[in-house]
Amino acid sequence: MSRVICVLVVVLMSAISTVGVCEQTPVELGQQDAQRDVYRPKWFFAGCLSGTFFTWLFDGNQVARDARKPPEVVVVNVPNLLGKPPEYINKYVSAYQAESVRIQVRWVDYGWMTGTGLMAGGLVIGLISRF
Repeated sequence: MSRVICVLVVVLMSAISTVGVCEQTPVELGQQDAQRDVYRPKWFFAGCLSGTFFTWLFDGNQVARDARKPPEVVVVNVPNLLGKPPEYINKYVSAYQAESVRIQVRWVDYGWMTGTGLMAGGLVIGLISRF
């Protein structure tokens, strides 16, 4: 009988300790979803094209301005938000948009630096090879 009670106590304690562990805050969930959803190659190549053709010299960096626009979040398409209070949804949307913009700007900058470096290096090598 004492073994049965010990087993039950252990099972109950392990079940109680795991309750709520998987629950994420809306900020964590929004950041995680943004990291999954942002298509990094798109922003990298857009920045790379901008850097390659030195368009940032003429009109500022239009690609970087586009990357700073937060994406629209359709709450109905996010299954984790169904039945949540408005405060939770607002925190999720704010975190999702902030993280998306952060990732987009970072990858545009990486592409811009890569494209500018490649083109500048190519120009320098081209000028040196003429002499």
